[in-house]
Amino acid sequence: SSGINAEYGEEIELQTLLTKLLIDDLERKKNQEPSDDEVVEIDKHNEDLEAKYTKYLDTLNHLFAELDDRRKKREVPDYLCGKISFEIMKEPVITPSGVTYERSDLEEHLQRVGHFDPLTRVPLKREKLIPNLAMKEVIEHFMENNPWAEYY
Repeated sequence: SSGINAEYGEEIELQTLLTKLLIDDLERKKNQEPSDDEVVEIDKHNEDLEAKYTKYLDTLNHLFAELDDRRKKREVPDYLCGKISFEIMKEPVITPSGVTYERSDLEEHLQRVGHFDPLTRVPLKREKLIPNLAMKEVIEHFMENNPWAEYY
């Protein structure tokens, strides 16, 4: 949690810095000495600059707002979680009946409770478990894009 708060603080600092740099750059461009033929159009030039930089700032603020929205929606999809522990699967396996479980949870079930699929109740032996490589890839992709989920 403290790592997440530090990351959030760094993002606020970055947004503040980028906003300041854009405003400073706008002021610098507005204060440049115009050439003789530009003097007449200085007001139009400044209006164009203001519009351009307002658009930059709006885009910057929108990007950080999207990031904040994604942070607030920190949810792990159910399909990434095991059917027994409800935690994000690390080693998903699929049963002959087509249900995906976390390997360690299912193996523990087979040992302690009985040799059957906990969901379908179909007889099941450890040798029939197949690594679900597609699901593992989906989980890895999710984890790469959502590092906070490691602490979920």
